[in-house]
Amino acid sequence: MKNKKAALELSVTAIVVLILAIVMLGLGLGFVRGMFGKVTTTFEEQIATEPEPPKPSASDPITLSKGRVIVHPGDTAVVKVSLYNPTNAAYAAFVPATTCTGITINTIAAASRAVPVAEFRTWSMVFTVPSTQAAATALCQVTLGTHGSIDFTTVVKD
Repeated sequence: MKNKKAALELSVTAIVVLILAIVMLGLGLGFVRGMFGKVTTTFEEQIATEPEPPKPSASDPITLSKGRVIVHPGDTAVVKVSLYNPTNAAYAAFVPATTCTGITINTIAAASRAVPVAEFRTWSMVFTVPSTQAAATALCQVTLGTHGSIDFTTVVKD
């Protein structure tokens, strides 16, 4: 009779441990999902809060949302750039590129887009400054395929 009682206690203990394990797994997955969700939301929020650049025109075909970006090491920044097509032919799809002289940046690729005749398109250029970057001021440039480029200043503060 003792063996049956011990076997019953063992199975109750196993069930309790299994329930605790499932609860901990659920909490862990919820935490990880929440953290990654926050990172995605942060990028989306940064892009949404960045003002649109002035509407480009034939006389000013490339415009930026801001000409000066101030960041701290480890921060992410967003600059929106618009391109107007004043020609008689559509611009083929391309991805703008951002480069800086004097500082290191890591860019997140923007979407490839074509620009129809007499229309404009806007790209969100997202870049991060490495946490090891020293304080500096640099000239950065967004190159829009073969259609031109525009400069902006990036200031990295400690």
